[in-house]
Amino acid sequence: MPEALVVLGVLAVALFSWLGAWLHTRNPANTNPADEAARLREHVAWLEQRLEVARRENWGGEMISGIATELNTAAGQLANSSKGAGLP
Repeated sequence: MPEALVVLGVLAVALFSWLGAWLHTRNPANTNPADEAARLREHVAWLEQRLEVARRENWGGEMISGIATELNTAAGQLANSSKGAGLP
């Protein structure tokens, strides 16, 4: 019986730790617009490289259009975040 209490205690601590981390990431006060813009710039650069490789290696048209769509979405998000935060 004491073993079951130990296991339940460990599970409770794990659950509360996970819940606290999840709530922390959902709090908009914990985000930095400059960091988000930098992350988006890196993501756009990576997608551009991926699209270049896909075209050079003649990947399927569906794959190329999917990467292009994701690139356009990320570039739009970057433009919106930079405009809203007054970043270059």
